[in-house]
Parts: sequence; structure tokens; C-alpha cells
Amino acid sequence: MTTQCQTLEFKGYKSFFNDPLLLFITILILTFGIVMVTSASFMIASAKFGDGFYYTKKQGLAIIAGLSLMFLFSRTNPFFWRDAAPIGLGISLLLLILVFVPGIGVELGGSRRWIRLPVGFYIQPSEIIKYAMIIFFARSLAKKGDGVKSFAIGFLPHVLIMALVVMLALAQPDFGLALIITTVGFLMMFIAGVRLQHLIGSAILCLPFLFQIGMSAHYRFARVKSFLNPWADPLSSGFQVIQSLVAFGCGGIWGVGLGKGIQKLFYLPQPHSDFILAVVGEELGLAGVIATILLFYLLIFRGLTIAIQTHDIFLRCLAFGITSLLGIQALLNMAVTMGLTPTKGLPLPLISLGGTSLIANLAGIGILMAINATASANKEGGGT
Repeated sequence: MTTQCQTLEFKGYKSFFNDPLLLFITILILTFGIVMVTSASFMIASAKFGDGFYYTKKQGLAIIAGLSLMFLFSRTNPFFWRDAAPIGLGISLLLLILVFVPGIGVELGGSRRWIRLPVGFYIQPSEIIKYAMIIFFARSLAKKGDGVKSFAIGFLPHVLIMALVVMLALAQPDFGLALIITTVGFLMMFIAGVRLQHLIGSAILCLPFLFQIGMSAHYRFARVKSFLNPWADPLSSGFQVIQSLVAFGCGGIWGVGLGKGIQKLFYLPQPHSDFILAVVGEELGLAGVIATILLFYLLIFRGLTIAIQTHDIFLRCLAFGITSLLGIQALLNMAVTMGLTPTKGLPLPLISLGGTSLIANLAGIGILMAINATASANKEGGGT
């Protein structure tokens, strides 16, 4: 079956538009995102850099780079990623380690999550390791076949790899990366057929560990307390959530108008990044928030459809992993912005300002397009 898939896969690569629906949804989200980044950051950029479009230009460059990778990856044999998975994971782990090396890694806001490039740009290895893990897991789970049901073959090796990445993430510290890696990894193992009792049992065993992590750092404990009652400390730990909720409340149903929001004017922390949905809520109202949710619903629905229609186990796991990553990140960002979970710095995929995140997510969507082209080619050629 795999040989047949590899023979037919290139039939769908004649055009960048091999998945016009996914491309249209992506362009729609990107367009909406750069408009909102401009609105959310104009005053901040003017005050900080003397150029109101400073962040817009940065986002525009990231979009161009991301779309270029999306185009390239949409025309790349998706089985290439299966062969390159071990090397990709190794390079990503090395990058994740380099953030701790003085002179290479950069500490911002109390965390070491960035690497400074010689040209003056920064990359965030955590965004790269997410996709490296997904590709490696898809390869490993597909290769093991029925062995995934075995604890020693299908479960333990993947958990050990996740544990290594989680330890590096917590050392930065980046609890969000640890949470996302664990969640996506467990979902991929479940889809691949790993026994449910192994997954549930390990999740239960991890609860005390997660509790200890959450309580060990003062700022994490403060975030949990502010989540339970943000008004108990409105000028410190509860400030972000309160200002976000105020933005949603001021927006009402239809919003105050694009560009006319008040909370982004030095009240709402990171309005162009982690809390950009609050700006949407204030300026475009409930209608804008619902529209944003619908856009992500369409994106996730299309990704899951591609995964379901793909018969190759590796490609199915890969498509599901990429889609679940996009969906979980969007869900967590929205939940944090609305005060439904403790505060955590996570960008809204394809919308928030963020070069490495945006480029990596567009590259992932390009891989989804290539997987869809492969599935379509197999269907036309009678492959199963």
C-alpha cells in the first residue's frame, strides 16, 4: 500500500491550489489577523518605535515567509517527512537546548525561549519542536503497526520522548509547550490505537506531578489564584484577565468599531499577541468573536476531513497531529482570553503577532495540502 501511495502522490502536486478550500480559509484568517494586529498595535508601536506599522510590517514579512514555505511544502512529497523525522527531531532538540547557551539563547520576560540569529532576528525553537514531535510520532506510530497496543512498544517509548521535551520546556520555563506537547502526543497515540488504559493510567499518575509544577513557582500559583478570583488582586495577578473581560464587555454584540478600542491603549497586556481576541471582542463585538471561532472551526474541520480521507497510517496520524495542534492552541488561547483557564502566554494561531509561530503553522498547513493531494491521487488511481 505504501509503495502505491508513493507512486501516485505527485499527481496532485501540479498546482498550489490542490486544496482551494484550505487555502481560502487560511488566507481569510491571515487577512483578518494582520488587520487586527495593525489595530491592536498601532498606538503601542507609535509610542515605542515611532512607527505605527512597525508590528504590521513584521507580521507581513512573517506571512510572506510562511506562505512561501506553505507553497514549498504543499508540493513536497509528504513521505519525505517520514524519512527525515529522526533528523528533524534531533535538530529541534538541539535548538531547544541552545536557548540555555549564553550568547545564543535570549532571555525575555524571565524565560529563555529564543535564539538570536546573526542577522538580528529571533527564532523560538518551541514552535519548531511541536511539528518535529508530531512528524516523529506519526512515523513511529505507523511503523509499529499492531505493536502500538503493547505497553513496551507502543506507549513507553513515546512517553519517554515526550518527557524529555517536557523537561526542557519546563527548564525555560514554558509550561504551555509542555502542556501542548503532552496533549497532542496523547491524542495521536489514542488515534493510532494505543490502549486507552495506558493513556488514562499515565494521565492519572501525572496529576500529582502537574499539581507540584503548578504550585512550585510563585507566578504559576498566582495565576491559578487569579483564575479562581481575578478581582482578589486586580492590580497584579488578576490584571490581565480583568482587562480582557472589560474589553469583551465593552464590545457588546457589534463592538465599538475597528480601531476604536480603548483597552488596547496600554491597559490590555500584549493586545497584539496573546490577548488579541480581547481586541476583537471590544472592536468587533460578539459577532467578531463568533466569526473568529467559525474560521477556526472551518480550518479544523478541513484538517480532520483530510485526516479521515487518508488511508495511509503515517499520513493520517500526521494530518491529525497538525490539525489537533492548531485546534488546541486556538482553544487554549481563547479560553485564557475569556478567563476560562489560568493565564498562559499562547498566541492565537495565524492571527497573533509572532514570526516563528506563524511561519511554522503555515508550513504545517502546507503539509496538510500535500497530504490531501496524496489522498486525492490515491482515490483517482484506485489506491486504498
